Amino acid sequence: MKIKGKAWTFGDDIDTDAIIPGKYLRTTDMQVFADHVLEGADPEFAGKVRRGDVIVAGRNFGCGSSREQAVLAIKHAGIGCVVAASFARIFFRNAINIGLPIIETGAVVSCKEGDAIEVDIENGVVRVDAGVEVAGNDRERTECAECTEYTGTKMPDFLLEILMDGGLVAHRKKQSAKERFGRRSDAYSRSSVLSDAGHLNLIVDLVEPKKSDRVLDVATGNGFLAFEFAERVSVVTGCDMTEEMLKIAEGTRADRGLENVTFRMMDVESLGFGDRSFDIVSCRFAFHHFTDPTKAITEIARVCKDRGRIVLVDGLSSEDAQKSEYHNVIERIRDPSHVRLYSQSELVRLLEDAGLEIIHERNWDADFYFDEWMGIADPGDEVTEQVRSMMLDSVVGDTTGLNVRFEGGRMLFTYSTVILVAEKTEKRE
Repeated sequence: MKIKGKAWTFGDDIDTDAIIPGKYLRTTDMQVFADHVLEGADPEFAGKVRRGDVIVAGRNFGCGSSREQAVLAIKHAGIGCVVAASFARIFFRNAINIGLPIIETGAVVSCKEGDAIEVDIENGVVRVDAGVEVAGNDRERTECAECTEYTGTKMPDFLLEILMDGGLVAHRKKQSAKERFGRRSDAYSRSSVLSDAGHLNLIVDLVEPKKSDRVLDVATGNGFLAFEFAERVSVVTGCDMTEEMLKIAEGTRADRGLENVTFRMMDVESLGFGDRSFDIVSCRFAFHHFTDPTKAITEIARVCKDRGRIVLVDGLSSEDAQKSEYHNVIERIRDPSHVRLYSQSELVRLLEDAGLEIIHERNWDADFYFDEWMGIADPGDEVTEQVRSMMLDSVVGDTTGLNVRFEGGRMLFTYSTVILVAEKTEKRE
């Protein structure tokens, strides 16, 4: 993970009360924390800092109380990373557990406010471009630019893995997802909805790929969409974090003799590709498993070329908040790796907030028989019966928004899904 941004400098002994003053601790509203981050050290900081910027501090950053709200305030303000000569131990632990990227350099990093800074979390390296000011998404280089590198303390692999996964809760959820998807990879390969040729063809038609295009399919699973793109473009890369899924995809690729498709094991929230590497980036029926949707979209946009296209396909939850919550409760009981299905308006807003322009919205309904849907997750008899009961309870008033019903004595329901095609605007970092 490499983080590039504008440096904001602070001195030694920045304590947790300076990071988030105690008078704001009565709320659990993350936006309140973000709006007042580091108010005790710089009252204007929250209004000046931008998503992806980097805090550069001296020694003993985060000293004081053990309040985790200090880390939450920094993370929800969009800070890309905190670099410090040293951290208070409890703050360091909280940062790892919550998923705030940090790096300890041992020595004070010499830079001034506004300098461009790049942090390589995995290797513990900090690079400062003195005299290179970051304004918005552009860097304005002056003649006095000078680069200095600092080698900090490299984190142990187990801590790095937790941090890269977005914190301890997200790490455990991802581990659960790997185990579950690995165990049920064969069932996913047989899913009638996931393998629907008409739906796959529609997605590619809407994207309008050129033969010369390079495509990245994130969370590719068994590679259904990757293979559809492979028929029409020059190069396709599929990535997924589940080894068993990729083994099935690779076997299918070999059987079909497709030489323009490769697969790599990789997490969407930390893509190992350079900026602007692909003409098209796609994601189908996986977004509801992402622990940090904003980070996932940011990474997807980063690796997409300017004027390139991003296609996001997923099931939808109701625009009605109560129906959406009940639906998502059922989904999490069925599959604990489930994070959240979003409404269509929420997905559109997430893409637009990332600086992407929606050019196509196409809805598509998919009917699922209850037994097939539960068979894919295979949660066991007790959970199956619990979910069956909750689905039955939802029929009157359609409290899930899924139109649960019976045909021929079999329970089925309808997933509303959406295909969103967006274009990446130029000069996006």
